[in-house]
Amino acid sequence: MKIYEDWIKAHLPPEVRGESLDVFGGFYLDGLTVMSEGERGNPDTVVFRAENEEELRYWQLEQVCLLVREKEPAERKTWRYYRHHAENGHWLYTERRRYDYNAIEDARLCGFESFLRNLKYGFLPDRWEEKVRQYVKLMNFWYDVPHWDYDREKLCFIEISDSREHDERGGPEEPRPGSIIEVIDGASATD
Repeated sequence: MKIYEDWIKAHLPPEVRGESLDVFGGFYLDGLTVMSEGERGNPDTVVFRAENEEELRYWQLEQVCLLVREKEPAERKTWRYYRHHAENGHWLYTERRRYDYNAIEDARLCGFESFLRNLKYGFLPDRWEEKVRQYVKLMNFWYDVPHWDYDREKLCFIEISDSREHDERGGPEEPRPGSIIEVIDGASATD
């Protein structure tokens, strides 16, 4: 596959430009169509159809931004509740008295924030805003009332409500009475 390596690196933030762009294994180009090589006798499949080379470059940049990460996350988020461990199929929690986020820790947050920060550096503003809206929608998927928004200046997600996340059974994921086994007064997640 023809990779626009120089263009991609020029459109990445300086702190991740040195990362490997070897994320296109198993893909090849058929004109402007990205194809995935069939696996174990399955037919090759279309992954993306670009209308022009610019669209193909932006698609490649997006794929790279999904995988490259800052060496150190911008800052560690402090959550009110942390899953400590499970007993008899139920979570037991640690609660922090000082916290940034009043939600159960969401493993997607750091990756989504890193992805959107990387894209901001190389995407045109309208295209970037479209991605921000897409990822805000993904962050709010498990909420009946939108809980997350994206701070476009600080380049991070922020809580906008006290709504609770729901698990696949439809119940809110929050500590049950008696499930908090430890309370910590400090704010740091590594205390």
